[in-house]
Amino acid sequence: MFQRLAFRSAICATSVLTLVGAAFAQYDTGFETSDGISASPGGTALTGQDGFFLPSGIDYWAMTYAGNAFGFSQNPQGGSQFAVGQGMASPDFSRAQRVITWPAPRAIMEYDVACQYIGLPGLASNNIGSFSLQPYPGSASALHLFTFANVLDPTSWQAGYLGYDANGVAMVAPGAIPGPEWENLSMNHWYRLETKVDFTTNQITEASITDLTTNITATASLTGVYLEGGAGGGRPVPTAFRIFSGGSLEGNVLAFDNMEFRSGGGGYTCDITGQCPGNITVNWSGAQPSKTQGIVFASNTGSFRLNSGACAGTQLGLGTRNLQLVRTLGTGNGSGSIGRAINSGACGGFVQLVTVASPCETSSVGQIP
Repeated sequence: MFQRLAFRSAICATSVLTLVGAAFAQYDTGFETSDGISASPGGTALTGQDGFFLPSGIDYWAMTYAGNAFGFSQNPQGGSQFAVGQGMASPDFSRAQRVITWPAPRAIMEYDVACQYIGLPGLASNNIGSFSLQPYPGSASALHLFTFANVLDPTSWQAGYLGYDANGVAMVAPGAIPGPEWENLSMNHWYRLETKVDFTTNQITEASITDLTTNITATASLTGVYLEGGAGGGRPVPTAFRIFSGGSLEGNVLAFDNMEFRSGGGGYTCDITGQCPGNITVNWSGAQPSKTQGIVFASNTGSFRLNSGACAGTQLGLGTRNLQLVRTLGTGNGSGSIGRAINSGACGGFVQLVTVASPCETSSVGQIP
């Protein structure tokens, strides 16, 4: 199975990691015409388009990047349209909500975000806006909150998680900020925010932020950031999400693009036994039954994101060194194993399984002994 790895030192991941089949996120949108959304430079109400509705307040709008009324820069990873809301001073907050089936027991939520302040100098107010799991309260929910660190100098912003502690006590603004990379963020600048949620443990477990101009990514593990209910849980899985722009004073503007919600897996594991060089066995369990899965190898761990094929957008726990799709095979009834002789070129390397499903799922990472 891994015999080629002894002499194959460079792999073009784009061509090699193309898995067969069709797979889709639970929900994704670029707010494009192809997503069923009409936009205009001055803004077209998002309410009534692609299932979005207005829970209260005033509309979010779908805008074109070309000539948009707020002067937002083009998202380097965006298309021609995006969504934007302006807080018009309390209680005229801008909102849009959509019902989805949240992936469980683990979910990954991802969206591109940019903020602006167009109010009077020295009169800014929090909060700029948020993304929330809904209903909030009333489900295993939390807020991804975007705020000014200093309302007297609204030239940068920060992103924190307004969750709960283990006892179920709500955190206060700005919430849990994963690290310095989530602070002092530039205005009118696009960032991709990714969050991993575990509904079984009722926690937000990991956060990533990517500067979409530099393509630099930071990832942080989170501890002690719970969903509603705290460590005891007991709340139902959410049934919707909401985007929001607010502030007690007028002038906060929040934009979203490229939203995606997909499964974060459900106990899908990869375990490797045997010895290297010699015979090893790749064992898996917790996979979706009767699906196709790929065995992917790399010499290092990392966070490579598949960029082509049916599983494009899926993030692996592998790096890019010697990255390659070794073979595809069936998942069987969800558990199974396959054995092969390998040589020294694969020793110490890492293996992960990717199930081609709807959505694609990844296993834990196993290391070759």
